[in-house]
Amino acid sequence: MYIDRALLLVFGLALVFFPTLEGWVFADAEHWYRPFLIWFGVVLAAFWNQYRRGTDEL
Repeated sequence: MYIDRALLLVFGLALVFFPTLEGWVFADAEHWYRPFLIWFGVVLAAFWNQYRRGTDEL
């Protein structure tokens, strides 16, 4: 099983900076879209990571 180095780095950074991100996301109810920005970034990064990799189909 191949784990991309960039993806592993992102998970490591997310683990380190999670308390700061949690405080930023839930700091104010007025900015309800902040969790959606984070998830949009995660989905976009996953798409970009898989788009770069070539297919193994014949």
